[in-house]
Amino acid sequence: MKLLRWLTLCFFSLTLTLWLGSCSWAPQIQAVTLNLAVSGMVRTAVEEIDRLYQQEHPNIWLNPTFAGAALIRAAVDQGEPFDGVWFADIAPLDALQAQGLILPESRRELVTTDIVVIAAADSAVQLTDLHELASDRLKTVAIGNKDLSLGNYTHAILSRLGILQAVESKAVWAKVDVREVLRAVEQGEADVGITFLPEAKAFAKVKVLATVSPDLYEPIRSGAAVVKASPHLQEMQAYLDFLSTDQAMAVFQKFGLRPLRS
Repeated sequence: MKLLRWLTLCFFSLTLTLWLGSCSWAPQIQAVTLNLAVSGMVRTAVEEIDRLYQQEHPNIWLNPTFAGAALIRAAVDQGEPFDGVWFADIAPLDALQAQGLILPESRRELVTTDIVVIAAADSAVQLTDLHELASDRLKTVAIGNKDLSLGNYTHAILSRLGILQAVESKAVWAKVDVREVLRAVEQGEADVGITFLPEAKAFAKVKVLATVSPDLYEPIRSGAAVVKASPHLQEMQAYLDFLSTDQAMAVFQKFGLRPLRS
């Protein structure tokens, strides 16, 4: 009996030693948080794509901050801890590259979309011609200022229509994020608003009155890149590569974003 107890004790001791050894030598998967500064144009698509990505990469936590191009550029220039940037326009990406703040080889041109005029879903407002944006019938129009990529597109559209001054005189300005246009229309602060199609598709409380002819503005080319100062260069690049997959593109298309293959 003593021998049996001794052998049993030895067996359990050996098992415990092996288990502890396996724990100490097992590779540990490090959790990584990726901070991404993103244009609000792709907000709804990004939120869904991030959930898909985290299902496949449970150690990666995605932390998007949605803001206008000018704010994102200033934040990166001042050394804010962003791992990647994603704009609704190529110009701010070119500017950051000229400053040496992003990795040129990491750049991806991802999606394009349309610009639309929206109103509240229960609004009686109708629009048969974009020149009507300048009419006295519309008291307020929500538009982005030039700190937003949307604002630059809108400025070009209104200028080419010859109604820039008339519309700006009754503008409700979006200054930080494109979502401000949507909120102004939803909450009755503006009769109509000019915004990106994905914003209109994201909420049932607004409707599209008109789609702006693409002849009135430069083609939308949304682009992303890895910030050179990121401590997670490989992880950020892997995420940007995922954005070009068919899986991600299917999500983009659901929200009115069309793929640009680069």
